[in-house]
Amino acid sequence: MISPAVLVATARVRKGKDAEFAAWKARHDTVIGKFPGYVSSDVMPGANGSNEWTIVINFRSADDLAAWRQSKERADIIAEAGVQPAGDVTEVIFSRIKPGMEDAYREWAARIEAAQARCPGYRGMFLQPPDEEGGMWTTIIRFKSAPQLEMWINAPERKSLLQESKAFIEHEQLTRLATAFPGWVPVDPMTGKGPPNWKTAMLVLLGLFPVVMLELRFLNPVISRFGLHASLATFIGNTLSVAATSFITMPLFVRWFGWWLFSADAPTRRVTSKGVAILVVLFALEVAALWRLLPW
Repeated sequence: MISPAVLVATARVRKGKDAEFAAWKARHDTVIGKFPGYVSSDVMPGANGSNEWTIVINFRSADDLAAWRQSKERADIIAEAGVQPAGDVTEVIFSRIKPGMEDAYREWAARIEAAQARCPGYRGMFLQPPDEEGGMWTTIIRFKSAPQLEMWINAPERKSLLQESKAFIEHEQLTRLATAFPGWVPVDPMTGKGPPNWKTAMLVLLGLFPVVMLELRFLNPVISRFGLHASLATFIGNTLSVAATSFITMPLFVRWFGWWLFSADAPTRRVTSKGVAILVVLFALEVAALWRLLPW
């Protein structure tokens, strides 16, 4: 049996843009509906009127999902989105239910949702049944922060409810959506993990090096005229470097190198090597282009 694949995206819709977001979601569903293996797309609104939404997309297999993630159609429709990454932490739980125990599981899920709703930082829960008999149920839990989610994960009430679930849950797998570079890179929807840190570091260096060189050439002479202390001058330079990296270079590089960021598996070593080679060439071009920017 082919295991289904789920893509989970959490987004913060800008104020006053709900209608535009709904229209974009409709266009998104029209585009993705034409892709092989697509099953469904659901939206979970934020709790208590929050403007943070969770989009859940189901495919029949990881290969079908990968094809969608690497497609030009997806890149184009995502570029249209007027949304911002949300800071919530999301736990995705895949559960295989024992045959004939689906009703018991639904009743138990309602009770555990009521319990976790009483915890600080709780943002919502989404329950997706499988598209075929014997498939995996998908549960998505959102909390405002990782410590608040951990508080619920370790709560005695939750542990007691999990003991009950052994009567009807045959297998369960938990995935935390997190990354070592939050806000700069996405997570792999098939693993819930960010790309290898060395890949992200290469992209950061690709964008940061020219920014720092330009600051040394053009910003530092201006700052020196004001007689600022070295500590304050460095702080100003670092602030501009971080801002340029966060809002200009990294969003562009993540989009351009998305095909390479999540290619750590053995079958994609050629893709990984190709990406490294391209970056090495770009590093060399940057160094050559900026070689005479500063005096020796």
